[in-house]
Amino acid sequence: MKKTSAVLIIFFISGNLFPQTGWFSQVSGVQDTLRCIKFLNSSTGFIAGSNGVILKTSDSGNSWLSVQTGFASDLYSVYVFSASEIIAAGDSGLVLKSLNGGVNWSGFRISGKRLRSVHFGSESTGFAAGDSGVIFRTINGGNNWNQMSYNIPIQFNSVFCTDSLNAWIAGYGIILHTDDSGLNWHSQFSDGYLVLNSVFFVDKFRGWAGYYDNITFGPENLKTSTSGLDWRGYSSGSNAYSLSLFFSDSLNGWSSGFYGSIVKTSNGGINWISQISGTSSHLYSVCFVNSMTGWTAGENGTVLKTVSGGVITSVSSEENYSADLNFSLYNYPNPFNPLTKINYVLNSDGFVSLTIYDINGKETVKLVSEFQHKGSYEKDFNAEFLPAGIYYCKLESGGNYEIIKIVLLK
Repeated sequence: MKKTSAVLIIFFISGNLFPQTGWFSQVSGVQDTLRCIKFLNSSTGFIAGSNGVILKTSDSGNSWLSVQTGFASDLYSVYVFSASEIIAAGDSGLVLKSLNGGVNWSGFRISGKRLRSVHFGSESTGFAAGDSGVIFRTINGGNNWNQMSYNIPIQFNSVFCTDSLNAWIAGYGIILHTDDSGLNWHSQFSDGYLVLNSVFFVDKFRGWAGYYDNITFGPENLKTSTSGLDWRGYSSGSNAYSLSLFFSDSLNGWSSGFYGSIVKTSNGGINWISQISGTSSHLYSVCFVNSMTGWTAGENGTVLKTVSGGVITSVSSEENYSADLNFSLYNYPNPFNPLTKINYVLNSDGFVSLTIYDINGKETVKLVSEFQHKGSYEKDFNAEFLPAGIYYCKLESGGNYEIIKIVLLK
């Protein structure tokens, strides 16, 4: 029988090889923490964040305009009715509303507590929830708000409505549901060790909640197909600490989280695949307008966009891809079968991640994930178990990263 030999070839260009299209950076023009991003369509979107920042785009995020509200309170949530009508909510019960696309804003406080999420089930009926178990309802499009009765003083992080009657709230260790427009709230899920940061439904029956576990610190997600009567847990497969969920349909969804983590599911949340975000910044919010086009936003003014569902479709080279590099990455020997040594040099101390990804951006092997001091390092890599194809080796530290292309031939 004819034997085949595996040859792993690594191409390196001084200007770095990197995957396209995947996720790519957009210029927000601010350094504030961006907490919530919402798009009305493929062109028009809004972002709310710290220090009262609200950003608007009318060209798919190619440019972002900072709009002035007259309030400096941190904002945690934004809801977009139309290109004209927007509502935002944040610290000290602040609710902001604009009726002319963000040019002018009216603002008022409905509570002394922080409002972390606002969502509407119709043009008139919506809910806001936040710290100390506060829940508010409006039935006139956000002009007036009334506090609903709920007596457990826990932090609520996310509210989602499917219509004027049904809404879900996720918070520290709990998921609540109402089917009578907020008059009564019922606990559907309870686990005091879980921090539930996001809840999302595609219809009245099918929904998901993202969380991390305070004991295992693992990222997971819950799924229901019964309006929340039954919630089942699935692993996200990455140290993501889910902060935000978005589903474009019942199958395709994304979760963004700490340290630049983005994971995607194509089977309704049962399995998740890591994607390359190109950042180590926390990503607090993710939003899509279809199964291919979406955005995520987070700390330090970070805004990322994808037009491929976050999937890598090709590879290109670019000078200075990772600006202000504080390390270098290479391997030897080349070619090899099946062992090679991956070498890198750190010019400063920091947390280091060295990861192998496949062509779709799925994490294949985590070689390093630890704090390291500056200096030279060498890591053995055995590719014997990998099928033929294109892979990427990504080194990340201190907010910078470098990627080399790996091709396995058999």
